[in-house]
Amino acid sequence: MKTNIKLFFATVLVTFLSACTDDIINKEPLDELSPETLFQTDGGFRTALDGVYGVMKQDFYGYSHGIYSIPEAISDDLVGSSNSKDYSFDGSLENIYPLAYTGTTGNIEGFWKISYQAINNVNTVIRQARKSTLANKNVFLGEALGIRALLYYNLYRFYAPAYNTNKTALAVPYRFETDALLDVKPRNTSAEVLNYILADLNEAAPLAANAVNSYRISKTAIYALLARVSHETGDYKNAIVYGNLALTDTRYKLDTTLAALQKEWDKDDSGEIMFRIRFENNETQYTAGIFAIPVMSSYPYLVSNDLISLYDQNKDLRFSVYFKTHPTVKGSYFPKKQAGTRTTNAATFDPGNIDLKLIRVPEMYLILAESYLKENNSASALVNLNKLRNARGLGDFLGADLSKEILNERRRELAFEGFRFTELKRLGLGFTRAGGGGLAPKADRFALPIPQTEIDRSGIPQNPGY
Repeated sequence: MKTNIKLFFATVLVTFLSACTDDIINKEPLDELSPETLFQTDGGFRTALDGVYGVMKQDFYGYSHGIYSIPEAISDDLVGSSNSKDYSFDGSLENIYPLAYTGTTGNIEGFWKISYQAINNVNTVIRQARKSTLANKNVFLGEALGIRALLYYNLYRFYAPAYNTNKTALAVPYRFETDALLDVKPRNTSAEVLNYILADLNEAAPLAANAVNSYRISKTAIYALLARVSHETGDYKNAIVYGNLALTDTRYKLDTTLAALQKEWDKDDSGEIMFRIRFENNETQYTAGIFAIPVMSSYPYLVSNDLISLYDQNKDLRFSVYFKTHPTVKGSYFPKKQAGTRTTNAATFDPGNIDLKLIRVPEMYLILAESYLKENNSASALVNLNKLRNARGLGDFLGADLSKEILNERRRELAFEGFRFTELKRLGLGFTRAGGGGLAPKADRFALPIPQTEIDRSGIPQNPGY
């Protein structure tokens, strides 16, 4: 991964390049910084792609905090602190958790802005790769298409109703590499957006390579995304195909010991991580303070008793890794899972950074378990469920309700990774928090409001309920 300085340079460069029309570039060459120069070498493509990952890290409201804090604050796994001394770095406790967010809420605007900035930049890479004559152009094209698909999937799941709730509901505008920077595009439907995502991923899969680390989108990560989106849309046959393809990459496997699991979440070191957004030691986004800031004695969120009750506290390796006894609220826990200490500096009260682990091996086993069950293959469903359970220190599942247990296992394993929000939407469920508040099944607020700045700029319609 490039240094932070190089990422910043690449971000600025690609943003500038993508903001220029072909006509301007042809009339006024940008000397050594022109696209014609940058994209003449493999190194130029690599710098541009790493610059896109850099854009995704630029802002608390982008992927730095928002990818986790927005969906987790709209669910029932966390309980907001009532202590005035507790605060969240990105304000999610104050503006998202109360479920009163609007189109002017900073997190709502920020995630949209960063996502489309990254999309605009990756579209520049896609456009240049399509006309490149370099031998490795398809490898870069595959990675770029995979990035675009990931960015749009997260925009869909934040700003649109669930596909299973309303396929024809308006989602987000899907901008392609052929669109000019300031073109106004209408909102596509959920079905259209997901079909475009699948088209990008299906084009990307045969092009992308696996000769990269988990800091970049690889062929394996693309298979994993295909499994995720197929699962989301109820295409369980393809979810099985792609989930199994993702697991054929022997670089990635389940952690099976407490020490290994602790290392994954405390030090960002694990073979379970298929794709992550990497934060270097010298970066200052404080990602280790997303849900709990122990170094500052601030605990904006507690863990709901409903979630705690799902674990075998004596056998499940995850319990001591994901949770820790709250220092002041008797009988409660705070979410320790995302409060890694890889770069924490207690002397300066710096919570430090953690990598954002966006695709992990356990999700594939869970997708396979549910998909096999939906395809009436309970034996294979049980095999995949038990592989994950056994890795986490639990015995084989012997109960009668396999469907319920798979969903419970998803909640246990994927806690605080943003999946609970997606799960409630996908299944058409609501939630009620023990401390009050919640959303009814299929409530309008499961789709975040379109940012007011975007409505003012382009005139696209707002979501219902806002």
